[in-house]
Amino acid sequence: MRIPLIESISHNTEIEKVSLLLDKLSQFSISYQPWSAFKSNCQTSFVIAHAGDAICLKFFVKEDVIKVSTYQTNGRVHKDNCVEFFIAFGAQKKYYNIELNCTGICLIGFGEGRLNRVLLNEKLIANVKTHIKINTAPLHSTTKYEWEITAILPIEVFEASNLISFHQLNGFGNFFKCGDDLPQPHFYSWNEIE
Repeated sequence: MRIPLIESISHNTEIEKVSLLLDKLSQFSISYQPWSAFKSNCQTSFVIAHAGDAICLKFFVKEDVIKVSTYQTNGRVHKDNCVEFFIAFGAQKKYYNIELNCTGICLIGFGEGRLNRVLLNEKLIANVKTHIKINTAPLHSTTKYEWEITAILPIEVFEASNLISFHQLNGFGNFFKCGDDLPQPHFYSWNEIE
């Protein structure tokens, strides 16, 4: 995937403006369900761009339940309606996991595997800007709710990578949608995982 540069924005741009600009980009579906025991009718897509000094993400979610029990930064947001972005830069083995529940509560970790992650400082995570919309779905929709979250991730959040700019930077990543403690737990990924 080639992530577009939006030259008219930066990490300081009003997030509502960024959200509207992201609406003009092509969406990618998060639809692969690696575990057959956890099927649901959740529908999720995302867009991604960068501003040189920030990564800009927007997720679009349709599902039947909204449940939030995590209100603390670096809390267990994966238990709620949650979207996730995983990224490793260059040939780096360690990667960042950025997880957001539907109210914008954020967890960011860094490490080489699932079990040995170091969570970023809450003051650093406070630099992440989010914009949320939660609505009941239109009549005749296949789900009950629709929600969107836009996030601006400034370059300083990726502190362990010594980045100067996202321009012409290579990396590896994936995008997820989960809800571990929802009445119908589910786990979706953009690319297949084993």
